[in-house]
Amino acid sequence: GTLATMLHIGLIRPQMRRNTPVYYQLISSIFVITLVDTLVMGGISFLLSLMLGRASAQHLSVFMVVPPVACVTAIALSIPLTLVIAIATFRRGLDPDILVYPILASVNDIIVSAIYAATVFLVLWGGAYTMLLWTIFILYIVVVGYIALRNRRVQFFFKTIKEGTTVVVMSSVFGSLNGAFLSGMSAKLLRYPGVVVLYPGLTNALGNIGSIIGSTTTTNLALGYIRDLMDEVKASISTIMQVEGVALLIHAFFGMITYLIVKPSVKGANLTALVSVATLANLISFLPITLVALAVAHAAFKRGLNPDNVAIPVITTVADTAATLTLFLVLNLLDLLGLF
Repeated sequence: GTLATMLHIGLIRPQMRRNTPVYYQLISSIFVITLVDTLVMGGISFLLSLMLGRASAQHLSVFMVVPPVACVTAIALSIPLTLVIAIATFRRGLDPDILVYPILASVNDIIVSAIYAATVFLVLWGGAYTMLLWTIFILYIVVVGYIALRNRRVQFFFKTIKEGTTVVVMSSVFGSLNGAFLSGMSAKLLRYPGVVVLYPGLTNALGNIGSIIGSTTTTNLALGYIRDLMDEVKASISTIMQVEGVALLIHAFFGMITYLIVKPSVKGANLTALVSVATLANLISFLPITLVALAVAHAAFKRGLNPDNVAIPVITTVADTAATLTLFLVLNLLDLLGLF
């Protein structure tokens, strides 16, 4: 969102090298926010696991080291890819607000998952591999600390860190609670063939929808095209319905693909049920996430905050929670109707 808005208003040039100071400050702030967020997230996850009896005091170091190493490494790989895609779409006259997040969300999920798995293996292998993990962790602390000290007097950098860290940390708290709720639902989900495979697609798609609307709104606010929330809702009805039309078809497609994936190995897989789950989840959750995206962007703007620093973290967190609750509701509804 921030990158797309800055490309639109000219604060960042559509080129990889020899860019504006704001360009480099934005990249620097992302590394600092990521490190702070993952340290907080690791601490929260440890406390939740400790209270639920799934971890002990000796696991603290794992919770505090693995997330920062995995996520900072992933960010180091993801940022160049994000810049290439955003700049390429902008140069071709396309809208990065619509294209960048949906593309990168899926790609980043793969990158983070792969690096997280590799980091966990370093823990499991122990010995020299654990020492390597700690060395990387300390190196990241030193480098990111240096970046923060070097830019501490830069207003844009400080503002981005202040707003971004607060929102991302709050999002991580809700994300951890959502994870705990989903963990409690795991036994129920396993009763429905294919739903576990379908779930990541539902959360990802809902987050993409909200982020497209939120990112487009933040850009329009920055350019001065809109000021009032109700005017934005009225003006955007046509666009929102177009997005929903495509989203509904994509969700039906998700159900079909899930069925084809699980059919060879899962007994009782039902095409009608999976397509029904996917489409009903979309129909129930689309309007709430749209209103949240519009409301958060406008609320942040009115309070003098940068909507780009607030909107997407809040939207993606709400989307994950909304997708989980909606899935739970849909499964119970289909249970009552005897379709699952």
